[in-house]
Amino acid sequence: MTRAEYNEHIQSWSGSVLRFAVWNCGDRMRGEDAMQEAFASLWEIKEQVSVEKGLGFLLTAARRYLIDCFRHDSVVARAHQDMARDAQTSTCQPYDGLSDEMAGALASLPEIQRSILQLRDVDGYSYKEIARMLDISDQQVQVYLFRARTAMRKKLSKSEP
Repeated sequence: MTRAEYNEHIQSWSGSVLRFAVWNCGDRMRGEDAMQEAFASLWEIKEQVSVEKGLGFLLTAARRYLIDCFRHDSVVARAHQDMARDAQTSTCQPYDGLSDEMAGALASLPEIQRSILQLRDVDGYSYKEIARMLDISDQQVQVYLFRARTAMRKKLSKSEP
């Protein structure tokens, strides 16, 4: 199939491929994604596929894309179920291995400060990475981290004899 033939047949084949994909998955958005992936696959090997086999190739490619999506969705759903089950049966405390004073000081921090302290000091993320994860500015990350460390110092210095 030449480039010109490919371009000519996009209009005539796109409706059939879209109907096929939507009928198979029941979701128009996913059907459109399957159609676009199928056309992208055909474009990559357009010189190797004849015009007569073009529509068949597109339908097969769309079907395979949808099968991959369904498999991915089932794996994700199983992972979420496993995580929920593990969270319910977990006997682990959030601050295992920390002294009672340290765990108490951490627990008293606001959630955002506790998260930033964990991400920066324990997990080693940069300010920019934390800002991107929490959808806040770099300066806000620095301010929250400063406040968290200051609060921790105050609480821990009061608990020392």
